[in-house]
Amino acid sequence: MRKLLVLAHRWVALLAGLLLALLGLTGSLMVWQAEIDAALNPRWFATDAACAPSRQPVADVLALLARNAPQARPAIVVAPQRDGAAYQVWERRDAATGWRREHFIDPACGRYLGSRDRGALRLDSAHAAVMLYELHSKLLSGERGHIVVGIGGIVLFGLALSGVVLAWPRGGGLTAWRRVLGVKATASKARLWFDIHRATGMWLAPLCLVLTITGAALVFDDQARALVVTVLPTQTLPKLPTRLPTKLPKMAAAPIATGQALAGLAPDELVRRALREFPDAQWSRLTLPAENAAQAEVRLLQRAEPRADTGSTRVRLGADGQVAARYDPLQAPVGNRLLDWVFPLHSGEALGFAARVLWSVFGLVPTLLLGSGLWLWWRRTKAPNPRGSARPWRAASTMQR
Repeated sequence: MRKLLVLAHRWVALLAGLLLALLGLTGSLMVWQAEIDAALNPRWFATDAACAPSRQPVADVLALLARNAPQARPAIVVAPQRDGAAYQVWERRDAATGWRREHFIDPACGRYLGSRDRGALRLDSAHAAVMLYELHSKLLSGERGHIVVGIGGIVLFGLALSGVVLAWPRGGGLTAWRRVLGVKATASKARLWFDIHRATGMWLAPLCLVLTITGAALVFDDQARALVVTVLPTQTLPKLPTRLPTKLPKMAAAPIATGQALAGLAPDELVRRALREFPDAQWSRLTLPAENAAQAEVRLLQRAEPRADTGSTRVRLGADGQVAARYDPLQAPVGNRLLDWVFPLHSGEALGFAARVLWSVFGLVPTLLLGSGLWLWWRRTKAPNPRGSARPWRAASTMQR
């Protein structure tokens, strides 16, 4: 069984190594996606001190959008994380291309700042950060690439687990553990790289297992939720429609563009009704009702939530403008709390700046392990073996006995 595990670990790593290295390197940058986007596009994310540094009415945001992009069909209004910065208005994802147009609006200064298409492959500063996201999460290949990424996470989980099993000292004490977790700097070049490969994998295995599980859960979210529901109590909210239908009814978005939403209520009133449910929260997103669904949703951020960018608190408003459902992550069942940790744990945001730095460093590990493993494999198959010498991969099998 050990020989079979060695072969599986080696060949799966060699075959999937490039994919895993790519996911690791892009993941290192994805930890800082917001900072990268802001640095490349300061006109969209910087605060303009010349205008009022406060939140503006959603109606003003949509009115500016209607004047400057009359063909736009707004679906989601995203509040800025810093008062005085630009609002984002997302259109619904196009069913044919998978793109979602994103508009940037500064209502305090009365300016329309431009737009970009999330999902479009364009090599410019406006699309660099979103292309990085598409590369990391979908390999620039839409839903098929998304599934490949999820499978890659599962493969990396298996490689990490098999590596731990193979390196685990059998019947050894402290000396054996020092050998497994350390690097002998005076050893031969081959032995040195083998020690680096093994020690790096062992030290970072817990983090690798966490990131691969959470990454796969983000890709296969329906399956992950179904699994959690079977074993833990969970509150569920039906998903709101996110894609634009192939054939749009005429003037479908007209009520939204003129500031109306549900039951004749303006979007700002919907936000106010949601804030009544959570007075100490701050709203982060308003999802306007789709053409085929008479519901709106307000996402809010409460203190102490693990997801610190947009929060996971939700208030669903029905066709009559009344609260149809609410979700409080701080009081949710244990199954929801587990699911709410998946994204902020994968991105590192829930654990602070130090964790984000560690996550970035970890993203380099698949490349290091691929390079060292590839070199050791090449040396094993190509380099001569003088009689009487012990190759490091064979020594590794015997030194723990």
